Amino acid sequence: MKTHQSNKLRNAIRTTILAASLAVTPYALADNSQYDGDDKLRDAWLDGKVETALLVNRHLNNFKIDTDVKGRIVVLTGTVNSEIDKELAGEIAKGIKGVHKVDNQLVVEKPDKMNHETHVDHDADRSFGSWYNDATTTAAIKSKLLWNGETSGLKVNVDTMYGKVTLNGKVSSSAEKDLVEKIAENTDGVRSVDNQLQVVKDS
Repeated sequence: MKTHQSNKLRNAIRTTILAASLAVTPYALADNSQYDGDDKLRDAWLDGKVETALLVNRHLNNFKIDTDVKGRIVVLTGTVNSEIDKELAGEIAKGIKGVHKVDNQLVVEKPDKMNHETHVDHDADRSFGSWYNDATTTAAIKSKLLWNGETSGLKVNVDTMYGKVTLNGKVSSSAEKDLVEKIAENTDGVRSVDNQLQVVKDS
């Protein structure tokens, strides 16, 4: 019974985090119909919403899922641990208002048993308060990156565990890599930043 109630509470909190993170993102200050005249901006707005929705879902490892939106079609790439996770990610993307179609290219890759068990135990030991704080921190960083015109927010993956932020993905220059790190460091709740971003020209 406790587990069921805890799951319901977690789901409610996830919804709150999602709403809060989108609320501070200027892309979400208005209905996406206002971006119909600008395909690129509209797709970026949708990409940000899909990224955030996947990000706050505790059943998915968003650290391994990449999203791209072109012409309101969402393309999901990367790896997940099961067919259920793949289907869940696709359904979450389909549920975003404005998305016309989802091209789910996620690959099911069974995790190494020992590493998987270590991850599960580590996450299970994390208190609800710590989980909530980490999810809020991740959402806040993603929102800042999506709004900052000097960073490729849609290509940067953010993961937070006990206040330690890990940045992964691609940026176009060393300056951008440093800027993303600074933005993360200056976000409330961040204790340290592990910057694993790769500098790739024309990323």
